Amino acid sequence: MSVSLSLPTLSYQEGRLLMDQRCRAMGVPSVRTIPEVYRVRGPLDIGLLDKALAALAERHEALRTRFPDPYRQIVSLKVALKATVVEVSDEQAAFDVVRAEVARPLPADQPERLRVTAVRVDEDDHFVVLVFDHLVVDAWARGLLMDELSALYSGQTLPEVEYGYQNYVNGQRELLVDGRLMAFWRERLAGPGAIPRLDVAKLPAGRTPEGGYQTRPLPAELVGRVRLLAARERATLFMLVLCALQIALREHTGADDQSVAVNVYNRDTVGQEKLVAPLAELLVVRTDLANALTFRDALGRVRAASLDAQEHGAMPFAELVKAFNPHDYADPDVPIGVVLNMLYSQVHGGGLDLHPATTTPVPLSDKGFRPRSELMLVGEAGGTELTLSAYYQADRLPAEFVTALLDRLVALLSAVVDDPLLSVVGSGV
Repeated sequence: MSVSLSLPTLSYQEGRLLMDQRCRAMGVPSVRTIPEVYRVRGPLDIGLLDKALAALAERHEALRTRFPDPYRQIVSLKVALKATVVEVSDEQAAFDVVRAEVARPLPADQPERLRVTAVRVDEDDHFVVLVFDHLVVDAWARGLLMDELSALYSGQTLPEVEYGYQNYVNGQRELLVDGRLMAFWRERLAGPGAIPRLDVAKLPAGRTPEGGYQTRPLPAELVGRVRLLAARERATLFMLVLCALQIALREHTGADDQSVAVNVYNRDTVGQEKLVAPLAELLVVRTDLANALTFRDALGRVRAASLDAQEHGAMPFAELVKAFNPHDYADPDVPIGVVLNMLYSQVHGGGLDLHPATTTPVPLSDKGFRPRSELMLVGEAGGTELTLSAYYQADRLPAEFVTALLDRLVALLSAVVDDPLLSVVGSGV
């Protein structure tokens, strides 16, 4: 009986691995780990945790996968996934180990797509560090794995995985052979290409790469009114934020033709909802705002462009870059202009539960984070909360531009809840 299965890499994996190779050659970092850290107070049964981790790896082929090269992945029949226990003398030493584990990479050619470390401060006091590999795990899959690990630790029996990792890999290969989706995008992206550009004044070249961060929490009363506006206009919260963003970019650049890459989860079926794989993709929404005089005009255009793109969203972004921007493919020094990522609380799962112990998330600092895009706008939404945060390449974009853009987004959303016919022509960032 074969002990492994050879599969082609997904388009995202191929591009990411090629980019990793280029980053190593250039001597620049390429981080693809997704860490989670929890403080666990109370009895932690390491044997039970190892049993749960083994069951998790048995359920999900993605956790048993290694990548010998950018074009091939090997799924092992079995991988010994278990927690490493590190004993420390005090809390400061524990923090040092946690930071080191969070920063330590996961080599692609080794069958370790999830690393778990339990840092023992005392008998009933631990830090548990989980490090996921973005090659096989996106935000949705991370939440799924956390929920399943918690259930397995508590002794629950989970239903079998009906739609497996190799089903998805083979399905994408079949999709790429069928040229109908690519035909749509060849027409849709004719002219600007697949990589949205940010046509604003940049800082002088040659600066040391660094990340910038700014944030704007919206008042709960305003968030409620924004949601009501979305319902009245037959739009989603995402469409409202995207519309405000594209209007603000039009005001600053003077261009009616605006393209923004948005993160989508691509979890359209029951099988995909329960699949551990990097299904999240970038989807280019290109909107023509010519003669869109009011916010309602612009929102109608954005809604139509978004729905059209989503209908054809199964085409991997990496394949579009290869087709339209082949010289920029997998180049770490060619950033996307603007990315919008809307995060909803229900996507992240319930976190780690190791009952009867109490688990508390340990926040990880985003200080210094430099996104792959020049500007990544993150909307964190849940209940009556909405926070708009900008992560940006501070060595390329002036902080003043990001400040003005965020302020304009909040001002637009505040104004249109009272007047969706607000004129959006002639006022600048």
